[in-house]
Amino acid sequence: MAMGKRARHGILAASLLVITASGWGPTEAAKPTKEQLAYSKQMFAEGEQAMEDGNYAEALTKFHEGYRYAPHLHVFTYNIGSAAEAAGDCRTALTYFRMFLDLVPDHPERKTVQKKHDTLAAECRFDVDSEVVNTPGEQTDRKLAREEREAIHAMNEAVIELRVAWRTYELAHRAHADVGVFGRAARRKKQGTKRMRKLAAELGVKLEAEADRKPAALGTAKEACREAERQEHRIIEAVESVLVHYDGRKAQRVAGNVLRAAERDEATFEGCR
Repeated sequence: MAMGKRARHGILAASLLVITASGWGPTEAAKPTKEQLAYSKQMFAEGEQAMEDGNYAEALTKFHEGYRYAPHLHVFTYNIGSAAEAAGDCRTALTYFRMFLDLVPDHPERKTVQKKHDTLAAECRFDVDSEVVNTPGEQTDRKLAREEREAIHAMNEAVIELRVAWRTYELAHRAHADVGVFGRAARRKKQGTKRMRKLAAELGVKLEAEADRKPAALGTAKEACREAERQEHRIIEAVESVLVHYDGRKAQRVAGNVLRAAERDEATFEGCR
């Protein structure tokens, strides 16, 4: 299975800037000043940009600095862990993912972080006495393993988004039978879902149990068109990620066809609203 570089990294940007009562340290004296909080947010933004640019060591430094000036924002531990993992420092990544799980009890990304933590706990190898983290060969092996996991995740996301669209458009077609675009789009998404599932099977990619993603509330025909346009955008992003990770001829052809269909449907739904 041939895989390319990942296009983007999961950073908890929105969560970082939300301060909740449970996020504070043990004493109110730990609250930062407005200037410190502003500096912390600046460090987060610079760290996020460094991640996008592939400068993981710099991102790790920025996130560490941001957390130092806003120690109540414990979701920084996820950003630090993600940057460390991308940089090949599994020990630091494991430490901060564990901190996130301990310090952020209520967060929608806990399952994702728990999975990352458990994977690193099983794979991370380092010399406790010398604190040497991974040999170059081990780092290469871990990088390949990480890229494979990301590729599998990309394929799963594409199938899930296609199936959600298929179910959503079938409901919209029944609710707004006079708008023909929903019925035609539902048939294309059904076909696209089957093609991507078949491609996954041929590539040896095991699809995970699909999340219970319910179709969005439809409302009027215009509102349904607007939601369908957003759904097509999600499909485009998911399939583009598949194209980044799988560069075989068959994968490029099948995913490319699904992508072009989604781009056409996105334009169609934009027109119907």
